[in-house]
Amino acid sequence: MVLLSPPKLAVIAVVALIVLGPDKLPATARRIGALWHDVRRWRAHIEDEVRAVFPDLPSTAEVARAVRSPVALLDHLAQDHDRRSQAPLPGTDDGHGSPAAAGDGAGSAPGHHDVVLAGESGADFDASAN
Repeated sequence: MVLLSPPKLAVIAVVALIVLGPDKLPATARRIGALWHDVRRWRAHIEDEVRAVFPDLPSTAEVARAVRSPVALLDHLAQDHDRRSQAPLPGTDDGHGSPAAAGDGAGSAPGHHDVVLAGESGADFDASAN
């Protein structure tokens, strides 16, 4: 997104006044304003259609924040994953006495998936080992 400070806006206004002249500037400004309104309305319409198909998408503000700060988004997703993986399973008392914890060695936390990635050197990285 382009950030226009007051000095930049003043320069744009002066250049527009010189190029267009005082008689054409108001009509041109109205046309630009109408075009901007149509673009915003079109964007909102497209966003509504996409959200109807994918209701779990994050808000536009969250997406913009993620684009501006991807590290903060990754931190948020990691915290969300930790909260979900520590939550007890439905139907268990507190998550400690679940059948998976005392059973046949399948003691993974709820929602936890073991991921093994092969590195370029041939060594494996086990994401579940943390």
